[in-house]
Amino acid sequence: MAAVTDEAIVLAVERFFQHPEIHGNIAFLSNRLPGSAEIFVAGGAIRNIIIDALHGNAPLTGDIDIFIGGLDRDFSLSSVLKDQTVEPTLLRGMRWHPASSVFAYDLCLLPDFVVIETYHLDPTMENLLTGIDFTVNAILYDCHRKTLVENGCTAAVRDRVIDFNSRLIPDKRLMAYRILLMCYKTGFNLSDPVFQFVKNRLELETVIHLKRLFRAKVGKAMATTIMGDYNNLCKYPSYDAYLADRARRL
Repeated sequence: MAAVTDEAIVLAVERFFQHPEIHGNIAFLSNRLPGSAEIFVAGGAIRNIIIDALHGNAPLTGDIDIFIGGLDRDFSLSSVLKDQTVEPTLLRGMRWHPASSVFAYDLCLLPDFVVIETYHLDPTMENLLTGIDFTVNAILYDCHRKTLVENGCTAAVRDRVIDFNSRLIPDKRLMAYRILLMCYKTGFNLSDPVFQFVKNRLELETVIHLKRLFRAKVGKAMATTIMGDYNNLCKYPSYDAYLADRARRL
């Protein structure tokens, strides 16, 4: 875990969180939680800020992923947001839709983060960061301390590569879904380990499941494109052939 020191990136992230709507919603949430609560924003929203700062043309941000620490394992988020528009998520979290907000907020207690829960890890900021799937997502903003720490995120974005940040994979189907979606969203290259995972470790049953999941989540047209990209990837005889073809296409 290291502090982000690139001034342009730090300033871009600070501007994002100083936006009145985002600052107001996070302050609202903080005021509803006990004083011991720690609020961390992770992954996609910050990753997209960095992509925009380094390359431009970042994917659109539709939601902000928030992890909450410092609370009892049985703390009920729904009880403090009972007057808000919320819905449960698949991974024991909650999606909060603040009134008139451009963004949805995906909330999860640290003990319920899938890697921490599955592998019985301590619910800490460090274990959250090291448990995040890819290096391009391995970045955290501490909303109270206003600090930004990472596990290789800025380098991965700069190099345009999707690599594993954690080798702990509690759900192979979910990991495959996230790899293919991330590749589609960013256009980044896969690392050799991620390429081998997608090409060699997905059984037919998993591929069929992915087709159905993508259709349900992103619609038939986008699902067809993503699965077409997967089929093309599987045709490469080696990782070097994959990279060579990617280089020719750029």
